[in-house]
Amino acid sequence: MKKYRAEEKLILVEGMKLVLELSQQFPDLVHSFYVDKNEEIELDPSFTCFSCSTSELERISQFNTAPTMIGVFKEPSLPEFDSTKRILVLESIQDPGNLGTIIRTADWFGLQQIVCSKDTVHCYNSKVIQASMGSAFRIPVFYENLDEFLPKWKLPIHGALLNGVHMNEIDPSEIKILVMGNEGKGISEMLQRHISQAVTIPGYGQAESLNVSIATGILLHHWSQSKKD
Repeated sequence: MKKYRAEEKLILVEGMKLVLELSQQFPDLVHSFYVDKNEEIELDPSFTCFSCSTSELERISQFNTAPTMIGVFKEPSLPEFDSTKRILVLESIQDPGNLGTIIRTADWFGLQQIVCSKDTVHCYNSKVIQASMGSAFRIPVFYENLDEFLPKWKLPIHGALLNGVHMNEIDPSEIKILVMGNEGKGISEMLQRHISQAVTIPGYGQAESLNVSIATGILLHHWSQSKKD
């Protein structure tokens, strides 16, 4: 539950592959492991590990089918926000799978920070962690009041909208802040006031729109063509 995650500063990570990868990359963040008693696995003896029955793992798991290993990790500490680096801004992303996929894609394309509206699903939600395949541990995610945040930096702001300039007509080096909107409603009118250039992904078929994580991936690929951070 979000309330207790915030109080304890702990994160639940499910699945042996992901838990082991994160424990190797971030050993200092390991709190404890919970492993199916039928699994034979060698772990660093310094880690706290509990043997569990299948029914116990099912009670802990957030998923329909419980994994054979669950890890509890401490939250990574957030670095200072850096306005000189590229900024991906997400407004009201509700689906954990979408946010996790966006974080993973941002990690692939080398972004170093993401800023979310305060009503966006939390980046340490178990399902976000799963969809991000651990990238949520590597990419700092800040939660801000976007109506106050966006004008603060006095930088050009590009936003994904259906009536914008085609993506290929925009020099990726000119993009400093990229805003992506809610799954169903897009970017709110409140935030559209701050956008200096609307961007559209050209489409050639009959689909009405793109999934927000897919659209973000396409725009991040375009953005990555810039040689500047």
